[in-house]
Amino acid sequence: MAKDQRDFSTRPLQEQAFLLENTWCDACSEADLGIESPTEYMENGQVFLEGYCRQCGSHICSEIIVKGE
Repeated sequence: MAKDQRDFSTRPLQEQAFLLENTWCDACSEADLGIESPTEYMENGQVFLEGYCRQCGSHICSEIIVKGE
C-alpha cells in the first residue's frame, strides 16, 4: 500500500517538539537524540514519522501511537 503523506506542521507545537525529541536511533543505539527533516505519513492504518538522527544523520522511522485509541 502507498504512503499517504500527512502535514506534520499541523500538529500543535508542543506535540511536534515532543515527537522530534523522543526518538530512537538504531545506528547510535541511543534514545532522545532528536530528528531532523521530519516527514509524517500514514501506511496501512498506522502513522509514522521519519527523518534523520541529529547526531549521526542515519535514517530514523518511528510509529506514532496515540494512547486511548
